[in-house]
Amino acid sequence: MLVERSYRAVSIRQIVALAGVGTGSFYEYYSSKDELAAVCIRLRIRDIAATMLECIDAHQNEPLPQRVDALIHAQSAAPLADPEQWSALFVLERRISEMETYRDLYGEFVRMWTKALAGGPGWPDGAPTQDAAFAAHSMVYGLVTQALITRTVPPDADAIGRLLRTAVHGYLSVVAPLAYRLHRFA
Repeated sequence: MLVERSYRAVSIRQIVALAGVGTGSFYEYYSSKDELAAVCIRLRIRDIAATMLECIDAHQNEPLPQRVDALIHAQSAAPLADPEQWSALFVLERRISEMETYRDLYGEFVRMWTKALAGGPGWPDGAPTQDAAFAAHSMVYGLVTQALITRTVPPDADAIGRLLRTAVHGYLSVVAPLAYRLHRFA
């Protein structure tokens, strides 16, 4: 519904009609439209987090650049595959998310990046893992959300993927230069 009309224009009556439930059932589970929206956002973001955790486990023994490529894809694939819905979701996230909830979720993604970077071969001893993880997540999240929110035409997913890889690998090649000197990109 958010793709078709603004959040303000969507009523609880329209939501329950689409869901095929009564208004009483809605209020049994949610106290407001904002509460439902917050749950929907969290569920979508949790799906990305689950995909990222699976990715980290599946690629943990690969060289650092391949782990990073896989994690960039895991984090960005869903939003880039459905840009209209995710654009609406990211705009709504900014409207209704409380700061503490936003910080907690952001921290969870940084912890996943930390695990991915330091959890396999190629990460140098003493390198600033948490700072690098924060930067990598910020680049992916920021570039994807801004590409979806600010453009009037859905972005080319392949072009955004190249931009993400260039930004993240460029930064990490400075932080972990040996891992990148040993790796040749195709």
